[in-house]
Amino acid sequence: MERLPIGPVLAVTTATQSLTTLGSVALAAVAPEVALALGVSPALIGYQVGVLYVGAMLSALVGGGLARRLGATRTSQLALWLVCAGCLVSALGTLPALAAGAVVMGLGYGITNPAASQLLARAPTRRNMNLIFSIKQCGVPIGGVLSGAIVPALALAFGWQASLVGCALLLIGLSLAIGRVRRDWDTDRDPAAPVMAAPLASLALVWRHGALRWLSFASFAYSAVQLSLTGFLVTYLVAEVQLSLLLAGTILALTHAAGAAGRLAWGWLADRMRSGTAALIANGTVAVGGAVATAAIMAGWPVWAIAAATSIFGFSAIGWNGVYMAVIARQSAPHEVGIATGGSLSITFAGVIVGPSAFAALHDQAGLSYGAGYALLALVTALGVACIVRSRRLGSRK
Repeated sequence: MERLPIGPVLAVTTATQSLTTLGSVALAAVAPEVALALGVSPALIGYQVGVLYVGAMLSALVGGGLARRLGATRTSQLALWLVCAGCLVSALGTLPALAAGAVVMGLGYGITNPAASQLLARAPTRRNMNLIFSIKQCGVPIGGVLSGAIVPALALAFGWQASLVGCALLLIGLSLAIGRVRRDWDTDRDPAAPVMAAPLASLALVWRHGALRWLSFASFAYSAVQLSLTGFLVTYLVAEVQLSLLLAGTILALTHAAGAAGRLAWGWLADRMRSGTAALIANGTVAVGGAVATAAIMAGWPVWAIAAATSIFGFSAIGWNGVYMAVIARQSAPHEVGIATGGSLSITFAGVIVGPSAFAALHDQAGLSYGAGYALLALVTALGVACIVRSRRLGSRK
């Protein structure tokens, strides 16, 4: 199999992850504005996130098959096009459009990681695999930083719909740029590779591998916590802590930035420990403390204290993904990396669907405060840690 240059591959996969994330989380950064315009509860964004990840869960199952058939670079372009289309549909500004746009964005978001893992598996990454995958996964908090830094400002200046159009333009620009390397990088594609048969193959591979199965269960819990943190933080800070939208957006950006730093730190630690699962357990322990600190925030707290609490939470709850992806890749045969990644991520994305939707339901239907909801995330994280401990007992100590 032809080897690819690690630098350009890492740049392309990280940029793709960044912009698909930006488009996917843009609405969360302006949830109060959208809610005011549509006359709905800001907590509705939790359901939008859930709908988005229904699409992501479904497409992740065929992501590995698509990458093998179309080529990983072309599949990355397809991801960018779909998220772009979802942003434009959402910008129509109606509840049905938000739901439809969320599904389309999810279909794009779900195929980014299988394609990226297939590209990175062809680069010389084994010695520092946790760090390399963590650098690539920094695209998620980078996209979050961009959403918190520019989307609220664009929304206040031009309207929330215009902010989505701006995201769409960035996505199209990147898709055109990476098209320049597609012919050279997609030499391993197999036009006869099955796509629709891949969902069953992906899930079967994960299910028959006990350690991968329990790791996937852990990712369900970790992802539910991560998206609940980022999906409701702005609304929590505006509605209960009484911050302005711009200040809340800035704290969201800082939280994502802490997550980006966390991805690098946890990846480095996993390589030094020679165990991704041990690093994931340590990560979960810190996240429990971060959840408790974030839940304790009250109106009148100094801004630095609020930022510190959410940054600790972000450093851990947003910082785990790269190590997790490396653990999956390390335990898979080279030709099965995309398939195993897609199958595992379908369970990860199920957590994203359940987590924010349950958070929104507890707030709207049961009257739970946002702060109390964040306290519950500590318990969910602890359950995820228990799943990783179980996977190690089945042999996954890498």
